[in-house]
Amino acid sequence: AQAKAKTHQLAALQKQQAAKPKTNIPANISFGNYHALVIGIDNYKNLKPLKTAVSDAKAIAKVLTDNYGFKVTKLINPSHEDILDTLDELRETLKFKDNLLIYYAGHGWLDKEGDEGYWLPANAKKSRRSRWVSNASITTTLRALKAKHVMVMADSCYSGRLVRDAGVKIKNADTPEYFKQMSRKKARVVITSGGLEPVEDGKGEHSPFARAFLKTLSENKGVIDGAKLFNTIRRPVMVEANQTPQYSDVRRAGHDGGDFLFVRRQ
Repeated sequence: AQAKAKTHQLAALQKQQAAKPKTNIPANISFGNYHALVIGIDNYKNLKPLKTAVSDAKAIAKVLTDNYGFKVTKLINPSHEDILDTLDELRETLKFKDNLLIYYAGHGWLDKEGDEGYWLPANAKKSRRSRWVSNASITTTLRALKAKHVMVMADSCYSGRLVRDAGVKIKNADTPEYFKQMSRKKARVVITSGGLEPVEDGKGEHSPFARAFLKTLSENKGVIDGAKLFNTIRRPVMVEANQTPQYSDVRRAGHDGGDFLFVRRQ
């Protein structure tokens, strides 16, 4: 009877251990503090409204807070001034041990003659740049930030203008040694929802890009780097919409070979 009881206890223990999600989080790596600036703009005063940008921003902010331990700043339908002031505040407060994710969902614009891309805040006007946020402004901020790892995720038309090389080959790994190496090197990377093309706003609650990102964050049980994140979301977005996500380091922003690491907390 005692042997039979022990057998049952052992089987129950094995079943319990098998049910626990596998994780690849190394115990000896200090990943630092995580911050996010999440921007969602639907309600444009002078441009065509969008459908899913705000719901995308709110859902992503919640997952980052609840499951990944991010301290999130949300900007819903912000003005040009709101965005630049918040970027300046982050520039003043973040330290080298910090990680920063900037997620933007809203209109974008490509000035072909001027060879410059822009994010369009809620108070932007057509053909008037005074209330636009240029890629140059974003790059300047990334270069000045003291945070070790910074990732920009841009879900907007023509967002690929931030990318250095659309044909870059992406490699990723899943070992403690790799994560330790990436955690030590400075990173300034960007994932965009498309290249130099319009991107889909979304037919349901979320855009194709946001839906793929949320699914990946939900399914991740340990550490996922920017390269693997990109490889995971790229194909679903391409299948669902006529757009091709891009991934690279940000131009002239101080990238030093690292990558952004998402570490699951709960």
